[in-house]
Amino acid sequence: MLFDKSELETIVDALGVGIYLADSKGVTLWVNKVFEDISLIKREEVVGKTLRELVDAKFFSNSATLSVISNKKPIIVSFNTKTGKKLLSQGKPVFDNRGNLKYVVNTIYDISNIFLTPEEENINKNLASDYNIVAQSEKMLKIVNIAVKASNVDLPVLICGETGVGKELVAKLIHYAGSRKNFPFVAVNCAAIPESLLESELFGYEPGSFTGSNKKGKKGIFEIANNGTVFLDEIADMPMFSQAKLLRFLEDNQFLKLGSTKPTKVDVRIIAATNVDIKKAIEESRFRKDLYYRLSTIYINIPPLRERLEDVNILTKFFLNNLNETYKTRKVIIPDVINAIKTQNLDGNVRELKSIIEKLYFYSKNDTITIEDYYENNAVKNELSSDKKSLKDNIEAYEKSILQEYFELYKSTRKLAKVLKISQSSAFKKLKKYGLL
Repeated sequence: MLFDKSELETIVDALGVGIYLADSKGVTLWVNKVFEDISLIKREEVVGKTLRELVDAKFFSNSATLSVISNKKPIIVSFNTKTGKKLLSQGKPVFDNRGNLKYVVNTIYDISNIFLTPEEENINKNLASDYNIVAQSEKMLKIVNIAVKASNVDLPVLICGETGVGKELVAKLIHYAGSRKNFPFVAVNCAAIPESLLESELFGYEPGSFTGSNKKGKKGIFEIANNGTVFLDEIADMPMFSQAKLLRFLEDNQFLKLGSTKPTKVDVRIIAATNVDIKKAIEESRFRKDLYYRLSTIYINIPPLRERLEDVNILTKFFLNNLNETYKTRKVIIPDVINAIKTQNLDGNVRELKSIIEKLYFYSKNDTITIEDYYENNAVKNELSSDKKSLKDNIEAYEKSILQEYFELYKSTRKLAKVLKISQSSAFKKLKKYGLL
């Protein structure tokens, strides 16, 4: 059955995603109406122009099409438009019967709200995005596809992965690509809130519920996020009694505030995340098996960066391009440096890679970042200066560096206290003392 052009355009627009079609040279052939609506850019502004022209003219800050043409592989990138929109582009190559690249088809999603500042989003300051969505490996393309698919349903999601792989970013993608995007995305780090306060933070309390409580009562996170999404980060560190209450809430979306006998009903979607082995936590009776099954209806396991080294190349280029654009420079990095970075363990994942590129950018002696720059600046430098500081100053500087390193790794005063073998209150006071909390 054949369709005429207008019928085909109507069908493509009904998909609800933006479509951007380019040829093998990067010339824009066609965009659908959904793309016009989400980008605020008219078809006639881009059709007939190459993506290189459009990027150079600041229409777009990045282009999936150009990367596809260069690598002949699918890719996902996020980019800004001249109209101030933040879009996600999934570019795929289309080959002719002789294996030559013929077209690049991009599906485009509006993810503008994912990258608002914490103040604009009114969420926990520790949960601001660290990096944009940029991926080329088959593993991460699959993760993004699952996230986009998950955005179309309201089922609970459990996201697992090491620190720094981008769990909260995937959670935001699920929220902002779905029907709840115009309602709150409220995030809470379960490990950063003392056990005694977690229940009241999540569910709120009635006036005069306990000594020191607000006389007017308090709305909890679930009530604040009504019609939106609650992101429970570090869910494995949630106390058992709070896990039981969360499980009851997941059954009927009702909960009892502290001090109340009347249930409160809300409509929220739950996305949880953890960087620990959740099944081991269940075996050790630290996490409820029934809650695990309820949360993991949709299960997403984000692989560490060392298991998808293909992404190191494109992420390195992305971070360096951002620095060049910000500081009006033209630095480049030679392939030997990228290969050397790949040999590192990269325990900090994408967050660590970003830090490495920023250091190389800063310390490099000229516009070409060389392997000598890498080896010269990769070693950990001792910044303590005993000849200018007292013993007390040196001890405090060392204590601060240890606290900062471990708190960045664990994101939890409870875990920090356990690792350093001090009380949670001492850990909290020390972090406050050094301005780390």
